[in-house]
Amino acid sequence: MPQTNKVIALLEELKDLLIQERDVLIENNGQRLIELIQKKETVIIELSKFDDTDVEIERLNVLSREVKMLQETNLTLTQQAMNFTETMLEHIKKAASQNTTYSKKGKYDSSKKSTLLDQSL
Repeated sequence: MPQTNKVIALLEELKDLLIQERDVLIENNGQRLIELIQKKETVIIELSKFDDTDVEIERLNVLSREVKMLQETNLTLTQQAMNFTETMLEHIKKAASQNTTYSKKGKYDSSKKSTLLDQSL
């Protein structure tokens, strides 16, 4: 029973960290994200030390589901951010390869676009 209370306290701490992580992912604050991930790792290491025979699993059901849902939300936010970044990099690479300011002879070519992004929209 006392082990169950310790696990509940750690799961509550993990839940709070996941909520903070969600907010940080939305704000795109990379430095703060690193700090939160380190704290999460510490809590998860502590949780892994408990044996499930010492813990009343049924008391953890609701809290563990909340933690799982938050983790899935954070994973989705991370994937969306990565997809956005990849898309932007692809556009920048494409624009950079198509738009040259100088000709092959080394002369300035004013007839070519020199911008990375098409602003014609």
